[in-house]
Amino acid sequence: MRIVLPRSGASCDLHGMVATLGRLFLDAVAPRRCAGCDAVSEEPICGLCHEVLQTGPTPAPWRLPTVVAFAAFEFDGVVREVLHRGKFQGDRAALEALSRLACPRLGRVPRPDAVLAVPLGRRRRRQRGYNQAEVIAAVLAEAEHVPLLDGLVRCRETAPQAKRDEAARLANIAGAFAWHGVPLGSAGVWLVDDVLTTGATAMAAATVLAEAGARRVTAVVLARVL
Repeated sequence: MRIVLPRSGASCDLHGMVATLGRLFLDAVAPRRCAGCDAVSEEPICGLCHEVLQTGPTPAPWRLPTVVAFAAFEFDGVVREVLHRGKFQGDRAALEALSRLACPRLGRVPRPDAVLAVPLGRRRRRQRGYNQAEVIAAVLAEAEHVPLLDGLVRCRETAPQAKRDEAARLANIAGAFAWHGVPLGSAGVWLVDDVLTTGATAMAAATVLAEAGARRVTAVVLARVL
């Protein structure tokens, strides 16, 4: 039986609004450039980069101890550039464009009853203006016609995972998540993030969701580091 969960309201983020206004101002005074190659482009991702993304390889599913992870792209080349533009330079449109391109590449993933994003800590969210995983998750939830939930929370700040080995990543993220949302009621959920490296974050979050009642948690990311 398919379980339909109530949609959670999206929170308003002042810093995200400022970042968006800044992007709109830049678009007004200077030509927009492709997030993948920096060529002048009316679209967030130009036609040439669009073709590169459509023809690139799709990573095989990765079975981790607590979750199976699916990625739409390899974290390389154009994909890396687009994600960096969206993650560190406030370009939500680039993230949304890449997410839409990812949708047809996720056909192998078990269909979800709901979608949710890996949450950011408050400090990092203030620095970036928004959570890039939420931007991606919103596009995927709309494409799948399922609710977007926000009950997964980061209950403590963690140091950046970059440049840590697998053991250090697992220790760093342990106990960082909690579920404060509606009962999951044996739903199958997609746990969405931008990039998967060792899988430590996905495994920690998936454990919390399973304890909250999810019958199946599937990690879904735009790109995987191979």
